[in-house]
Amino acid sequence: MGTVGSRFCGGLKAHPVMAGLRDTGKVETAIRHGVGVLFILGEDIFALQGCVAKAHAEERLIFAHMDLIKGIGRDEAGVRFLARNVGVDVILTTRSNLISPAKREGLIAVQRLFVLDSESLEAGVPTVEKAGPDAVEILPGVILPSIAQELGRHGTLPPLIAGGLIRTMAQVEAVLGAGAVAVSTSEVSIWGYRRKELPAPGGGRRGE
Repeated sequence: MGTVGSRFCGGLKAHPVMAGLRDTGKVETAIRHGVGVLFILGEDIFALQGCVAKAHAEERLIFAHMDLIKGIGRDEAGVRFLARNVGVDVILTTRSNLISPAKREGLIAVQRLFVLDSESLEAGVPTVEKAGPDAVEILPGVILPSIAQELGRHGTLPPLIAGGLIRTMAQVEAVLGAGAVAVSTSEVSIWGYRRKELPAPGGGRRGE
């Protein structure tokens, strides 16, 4: 995933909560909370451009839901425009045919998987495996602890992001404990969540 990919993954290790923004007026709020990845869930192409400028000025990454951004085609040309003209870092889409074009443009490509029942899980995982995204967003993310073992039986999947109905610190802890590398939420009260330090070799804490 290159330099952006390294920043994306590295930043999530300490601060795994991504700010889900339906109102781009909250960009500054998310930055003040220390959020490293801002997830734009709607708005139009002009508002998105403004978000990218503000986020990049503060060395934050912009994660855009391509299927919901107004004024952009849901096709390969749209992917190229977001990469070359708007400057987003990550795209999310339900459309498996856009994953490869996004990766060719140097974007991190995340595929959204709705898990409504066992049938949707069984049908969705092979689609994800075939598309080969850099990460998968499970929706609603709050169910991840309940399906983690079932997902594990499907072999090695890309890193998991949990999104949807996550509103408390306890839920963040639960989905991270179930294997998610990140959480996407619009709940401002948990944007400042930081992952607990891991024990250092020998039983001490890192930095001691």
